[in-house]
Amino acid sequence: MFVRTGLPTYDIAGLLVRPGDILGRTEPGSIIEHRALIAFDGAIGHSSGPGDVFRPGALQEVLKDGGVIRVVYPTRSLEETEWRFVRANQIIGVPWWTMNCHTTTDFIAGLLPNVRLM
Repeated sequence: MFVRTGLPTYDIAGLLVRPGDILGRTEPGSIIEHRALIAFDGAIGHSSGPGDVFRPGALQEVLKDGGVIRVVYPTRSLEETEWRFVRANQIIGVPWWTMNCHTTTDFIAGLLPNVRLM
């Protein structure tokens, strides 16, 4: 049996991130930042754009050559990360038109206490 007692740290092009962090990525020449929830071992949760839903994915889906990345909302603990994963699981399958990548990550980080999902 494997029990996590802390959070691993991953190095993404020199940026240190941990599971539960909200990552922001801006492509060259764009003013729009895409956001995703960092999970374990290269997994993420995100909604890639119109026509998509909030879903699990791979980190490579959001990394772009020349893009600028940053940690938008860092996690402070394993407990907070687990709490964020519970909130992310609540919105799996929600269409981008209902909750775009900013709304989903704000909800996951606890900035939106609850949302109406229709």
